[in-house]
Amino acid sequence: MGMAASQVRLLQLTSRKNTIGRELENLSMQKTSLTREMREVSREYQNSLSAKTFKWSTNSGATYVDLSYSNLMRPGYANNNVPYLITDNYGKVVLDSTYQKYAEMISPDGNPGGDWEAVRTDVISAVTGIPADKITNSVSTNATVEANADKVNDLLENEPVEPVERASTKEFIELAGVVSENDIADLYGSGTIDLGNSAEAASNLSSILNGILTNMSAYLTEDDIEALTEACSAYEKDYSTLFQSSSEELSKSGTGFTKDGDNYKVDVQTMMDTLLGGYVSAGGSYTTSDSTGADVYLYRDKNGSEWQTWKTQHEAWQEEYDAAMAEYEGSVDTNNQVLTAEEESSIAFYDKIFSAIAENGWTSNPMVADNDYLNQMLQNNQYYITTVETATDNDGEEYFEYDTSIASNFDNIFIVNDTDAQEEALVEYEYQKSIINEKESRIDTRMQNLETEQAAINEMIKGIEQVRDDNSERNFSIMS
Repeated sequence: MGMAASQVRLLQLTSRKNTIGRELENLSMQKTSLTREMREVSREYQNSLSAKTFKWSTNSGATYVDLSYSNLMRPGYANNNVPYLITDNYGKVVLDSTYQKYAEMISPDGNPGGDWEAVRTDVISAVTGIPADKITNSVSTNATVEANADKVNDLLENEPVEPVERASTKEFIELAGVVSENDIADLYGSGTIDLGNSAEAASNLSSILNGILTNMSAYLTEDDIEALTEACSAYEKDYSTLFQSSSEELSKSGTGFTKDGDNYKVDVQTMMDTLLGGYVSAGGSYTTSDSTGADVYLYRDKNGSEWQTWKTQHEAWQEEYDAAMAEYEGSVDTNNQVLTAEEESSIAFYDKIFSAIAENGWTSNPMVADNDYLNQMLQNNQYYITTVETATDNDGEEYFEYDTSIASNFDNIFIVNDTDAQEEALVEYEYQKSIINEKESRIDTRMQNLETEQAAINEMIKGIEQVRDDNSERNFSIMS
């Protein structure tokens, strides 16, 4: 009877041991699954650290705000009253419900080809609150301004061209004529001018310089005469003090002045080169020869028939130009304007949006007002940000050009790390990690208890088997 009971107990313990083994195996598989789950959570968190997002900045990236439908498609400080269109893969403008009702007035089905001009006054009046009659009157006023501006521009394009001559250094000096009984043109490069003794030299030098200025007044503009006067004054101031110097002192000075007995002389080439250097430094008109690279001086032959004809024509042109400018300035005077500058800016903003709708079509998506949704659509290249620039064709007519390159908007739109997503990911990571750790802790505790129970069962089984073996040995010994 005892051995039978022991055998039953042994079977029970063995069954329990097997159950524990299967449960430990199952728990071990659960731990492996938790390890894989933890790896996935970590991978998602790491991916979030490299997440990017579009941001809007009004200070070249110093600070950012969320990129939103309003700072792209609504006039305001953020976009400086310049629209940034949200467009789809077909180039259609993506609209929220507010703009949709106005777009339907242009193109009911959203297709390109709507007549914006036909409904412009009604739409702009409705969207801005500006009375329709003010908008209508402003069109006439703007037409007058444009006509006056065109007249001014036409006159500027057809201004009579002043005949301007080009002279080499020697030719420029020839224009100075004969001074102090000596021909500068003949003397240049080989001769000197006698200035008299120390009591006369300074006065004679001044006469020479004044003669040059008098002669050149027939060839130079007022500004150029002023520059030449400045050069002559500086020359006279710098060198008049030399007329008390000795021959040796003058020869060492490099100024071109020499002393012959009691008389002073000046080298013509040195004097004129110095004067012309001062003339250029003071702003005198000159350029560089294309062939030789030498200085070329600009002048007018005011006594010539060609210049006199130009003068008469230019005086008539100037009178007409002044009258045209007066008309233009009167038409743009703020007292004559129908609309305020703010209203003009607002109208210009909506002109760009609704012109694009008429030209390229539109589509509606109320979700575009959600910042996260808009960002995802932009990052996935489902939507694009399109700039609108005013251009002019060959006939002078204005039109709009569209550019879908984000790089063209770099002053305001930036791609940056998505810190909000990273912070949210960190919170989620910590939360999921705590759940997994709690599950793993419960499994570890359970496995530890089962392993303890398993060890106890093993000891009990070993004891029962020992008793069974001892009883079997004793029984066989009695029987033998």
